[in-house]
Amino acid sequence: MPSKASKYIALVSARKVCTECHSSGLTNPACVRNGALDSGEIGPWTRWNGDLNARLVVVGQEWGDIASFERQGGIDTPSPTNEMLRELLASVGVSILRAPGCAQSSGVFLTNAALCLKIGGAQAPVKQEWFDNCGASFLRAQIELVQPRVVVTLGERAYRAVRDAFALPNASFHRAANRGHPMSLPISSLLVPVYHCGQRILNTHRKREAQFQDWLLVKALLASSPDA
Repeated sequence: MPSKASKYIALVSARKVCTECHSSGLTNPACVRNGALDSGEIGPWTRWNGDLNARLVVVGQEWGDIASFERQGGIDTPSPTNEMLRELLASVGVSILRAPGCAQSSGVFLTNAALCLKIGGAQAPVKQEWFDNCGASFLRAQIELVQPRVVVTLGERAYRAVRDAFALPNASFHRAANRGHPMSLPISSLLVPVYHCGQRILNTHRKREAQFQDWLLVKALLASSPDA
């Protein structure tokens, strides 16, 4: 039987040649500068934390645009969003290094619901088909491979991508994020949708204090895990 590592390598290889969303405005990292800035990870965010044995998978919307990818050399750098995520993780007992530092056994696997790169800046519009395509081809496969105790989705798009990839009931993001208990995935993992921790959402939809309260559920679920 193929090992988890070999299955992951195959998944990354499939991502590198995927062109499903090219006609609708996305560019595969493998196509930027002839792949010089790409990596052996499923996506740019996973280069920061990509523990295949993680107890916690965090799914973001999408990494960003081509210009940022080139400017940052294909890696994450310190940002208000990344620092807020580090604080939220620390509040549930999970410590990670400041980007771009990574640890092989961080206990965290970071990924995005759409793995390729858009144009027009971080706030450029996104298309539903990107999430549909990536969810079917890569997102569910990553979660099934890692088999985490908890999957946290940051924001509505990431939640909907996981929900649809696993054919879960069509609950709205607001309802799912405020239910106070997790949703079960058909792989013994628990789904916890939370609000995105970027500055815009912190200012308009979910204040800092409320986000830390939301993550208390993640802390309880991790603590109740048999391998905690």
